[in-house]
Amino acid sequence: MTNGTPLHLAVADGLALVTIAGTGAGNALGGTFWENLEECMDSVRTRDDIRVVALTGAGGTFSVGMDLRWYVVRLRRAQRRGDGSFMDDDVRALQRAVDAVAACPKPVVALIDGECTGAALELVSACDIRYATRRSRFALPEAELGVVADLGGLQRLPLLINQGHLRELAFTGRTFDSGHAERIGLVNDVCPDPAALHGAATCLVEQVRRHPAHVMAGIKRVLDEAHEEDVRRGLEHAARWNSAHTGIDGLRRAMTSRLQGVSTP
Repeated sequence: MTNGTPLHLAVADGLALVTIAGTGAGNALGGTFWENLEECMDSVRTRDDIRVVALTGAGGTFSVGMDLRWYVVRLRRAQRRGDGSFMDDDVRALQRAVDAVAACPKPVVALIDGECTGAALELVSACDIRYATRRSRFALPEAELGVVADLGGLQRLPLLINQGHLRELAFTGRTFDSGHAERIGLVNDVCPDPAALHGAATCLVEQVRRHPAHVMAGIKRVLDEAHEEDVRRGLEHAARWNSAHTGIDGLRRAMTSRLQGVSTP
């Protein structure tokens, strides 16, 4: 990955640092980000010089989530074409990118500083480990757009936090801090600053290096196998629900209102 792309990859001392630059303010996730993410995960999975993959955000923010400006344009184009299957097909492409993170045979750690909202929270739920700074903030606000979170958060977050906490967060869309995230089990540890965050990733590499790479891959495979069919079914259901109940026009109007700062019902 080179400069000018929404994703940058740097490898050093066994750590593949994947930095999200995004396509809009706050490292918003749009454009070629989703393709780049899938390609990046495919490339790191077979490299012997990589023992741990870390996802982080550029400029003091992990990510504000989906790039709504980018997605509204896509919805308008699909509406003009009369493409009734757009939402169903498109969400599956985005799901594949997040699935590629979950399917990586190497340990994947999210290094979260600042905001981690919506699609970004669903993305970090696909990681094996999550470290956050004290200033990190989280939210799952998809209900405000009239949609069900459909990139894996509702399927993978129950493996991290209990149903009561998840339902509260999904129903309300409220923002919560890193202290609350640690208490409910969303993040493994809270670090004082970004430097400590990266130090935690380096320490993880040192610990993982003590064990054979194929054993790490085996641990992930055994752990994932127990719930991957449930995750797959849940992703299918979420994609179908949004397509049937919200639709292209409903989502376009909700996203446009959100961009204009107008509350949606």
